[in-house]
Amino acid sequence: MNKPQLTPEQHLKGQHHRLMMSALDFRHALSAATFLMQDVDWEIGRCTQEDRRRFKCYETSMVVSYGRPFSTARGMAAPFNWKHLGREFAMSAGETSLHEMLLEARNKTYAHSDGDHSDITAAIWRTDLGEGRTFDFLSVEGGELLLFDQAQVRAIHAFLWRVRNHVDRAVQRHPAPRDGLPVHLIEV
Repeated sequence: MNKPQLTPEQHLKGQHHRLMMSALDFRHALSAATFLMQDVDWEIGRCTQEDRRRFKCYETSMVVSYGRPFSTARGMAAPFNWKHLGREFAMSAGETSLHEMLLEARNKTYAHSDGDHSDITAAIWRTDLGEGRTFDFLSVEGGELLLFDQAQVRAIHAFLWRVRNHVDRAVQRHPAPRDGLPVHLIEV
């Protein structure tokens, strides 16, 4: 089945909408990186299992939110592209490496299960019920180690801060028509 042909205005609106969605995704990734920087002791052995789980949730959110703009979505616009930010945005070699690490983590660990990238273990917890009877419970453990260390999280945070600012500027200057959007008056 053929896709309906979009008018130039529909294309611009779809592109602008995808850029706005990307702005939110990058903000969520930045917030998750901020939470990691603020909350993680980085002495994992000194954390409770619940804390490690919470930190893993932050890391998962950071990685998945970062990768979402680069994924194909059902809708009018193509995935986010760095070209949307204009010529003034260029990534350093270190930022390119972070970008690739984040997308690899998304694709192999967080958005899809890859057995090669798992730190889970299983153990049997056996209970003696008496009279020669036992009850076995298969316990699944692990999966709470962070992929990124403190230095990497700091670098990711700085990178995301820069990306977020450039994406927000790109949203503001995008040529899509703004008719039909609600207007909120702000007093100064």
